[in-house]
Amino acid sequence: MTKVFVIPFHVKPMENSIMPAGLGGAYVSCYSQGDTYVEATENALIKLKSDGLYPEEILQPIHEMESGLWAEHVKEQWPDHIDHLPTQ
Repeated sequence: MTKVFVIPFHVKPMENSIMPAGLGGAYVSCYSQGDTYVEATENALIKLKSDGLYPEEILQPIHEMESGLWAEHVKEQWPDHIDHLPTQ
């Protein structure tokens, strides 16, 4: 079963970044799926770079959950944003 990983990063903006002008960096948590945390991290790195974000550091801990628990996670962690987040 595919898992969802929550991977924290320290990022800096590159040229054509989605980061608002004037910000020199940010700490972000990326949600990425994969069979392993390595695969999920590689997927997240590709997406960060496509968004013009340079990953300075991969932080710890990396959390893992079964994809079937996604709806419950969103309800607990992001109740004000349920309508804006993807469903399972």
